[in-house]
Amino acid sequence: MIMKKRFLSLLCGGILMSASALAQDYTLAPELAQQVNQIAETIKSNPEEADDSFSALLKGKNKKNETLVVAIGEAYLANNDLKTAKSYAERGMELDSRSALVCTFAGDVALAEKNIGEACGYYEQAIMIDPDYRKAYYKYAQAYAEVYPQLAVDMLLKLKERHPDEINADRELAKTYYTMGKYSQAKSALDEFMQKGEPQLDDYSRYAMLLYLNKDYAQSLEMCGKGIALDPENTLLKRLNMYNQYELKNYAEGLKAADALFAEKGDTEFVYLDHLYRGRIYKANNDSINAMTAFEEALKADTENQHPEIAKEASEAYEDYRMYPDAIRMYKVYLDKIKDKAEVSDLFLLGRLYYMAAGMPDAGDEKPAYLMEADTIFAQVSERVPDNYLGYFWRARANAMSDPETTEGLAKPYYEKALSILENNPKASKSILIECESYLGYYYFQKEDYEQSKVYWNKILELDPENAVAKQALEGLK
Repeated sequence: MIMKKRFLSLLCGGILMSASALAQDYTLAPELAQQVNQIAETIKSNPEEADDSFSALLKGKNKKNETLVVAIGEAYLANNDLKTAKSYAERGMELDSRSALVCTFAGDVALAEKNIGEACGYYEQAIMIDPDYRKAYYKYAQAYAEVYPQLAVDMLLKLKERHPDEINADRELAKTYYTMGKYSQAKSALDEFMQKGEPQLDDYSRYAMLLYLNKDYAQSLEMCGKGIALDPENTLLKRLNMYNQYELKNYAEGLKAADALFAEKGDTEFVYLDHLYRGRIYKANNDSINAMTAFEEALKADTENQHPEIAKEASEAYEDYRMYPDAIRMYKVYLDKIKDKAEVSDLFLLGRLYYMAAGMPDAGDEKPAYLMEADTIFAQVSERVPDNYLGYFWRARANAMSDPETTEGLAKPYYEKALSILENNPKASKSILIECESYLGYYYFQKEDYEQSKVYWNKILELDPENAVAKQALEGLK
């Protein structure tokens, strides 16, 4: 309470040293530092003896040595004796309330009491007393990094402005920007530190992540290597190593990285992205069985259903392997997850999967059901975008597969509608136009309406004068 009142009176009374004051030397004499360290080792085992020893040390010429007072207070704070640490902070304030060292330690005590605002008030006071006392800048920034990160950034930038060579400020800026989700700024700050500072394991981890997020996969991979050299079992770095190997298309190395990551035992929790990248790597290495298993695991790991794209990517993988029933299953999971956000293109792709499933040689008794689903879905696409040819065109294809001999002409109205839209589009695909006209030409041939059949075969020759089928058809109609 005494310390808090003194702090408030200083703020209200403006009893502060000039901002132009010279930086003070707060280094404790080596022999005193050694004695403090020796006594500090007994704080927990013999607190009474430690208290007596510190009291004896503070007598005589050391009685008014605020640097020694703070050193002792810091020893108690380090040993979680907050009450005694606070008493030394108050003692330091009584000795010299205009000491940046004392104010900073008072802030440390307030922070240990979870009084962040009060702590940062002390740190600010220390900076006003001695603008070159760098420790106070860092303490302030670290205190506010989680709760008010912009204030932390502002203080670090102020330090950089005063001391452009303060490379560790870049490291702290990177940490804070990272907390704020400002990854580009975090990377820029860490670029400087990694070039000029002395990176530790955490720095390599953070930098590798930032580089990955900025899609600089090659440099991120390099940082992973340096970090793994320091800690071969670092899960984050092993994870990023796998991600980067895939993104760089190093699929064989990616498989090794995936094996190394998933060989971990114990309490390691694999995130959905771990399984997803593993699935991608297996797929790239043509291991369809393990790829599918990994995609399914990725879906399970997404417990809060925040990543519907997993199911979509799994569906695409199944489609690549022509495993259409599973592709349909996964795509329906995807649609269920996005619900009302589904677009007509999503609906169309599901219909296309049903059509492809029906076309497989092993479709068997399921073929009619697949075609019925495809037809229903393409009809919905046509209703939602009536001016687009796709719904009609693919509905025509589905009905043509249901009527392979064109005896019923099930596809005729849909090919006609698709063709009417395509003929008004100068950029329409030539191959799609020819498919529509080929069907209609054959349909009218079947119906013995030869003149109408010729119309469509001639249209094909206008698009492709060397079209063999059209030439043969017209030759037969002479």
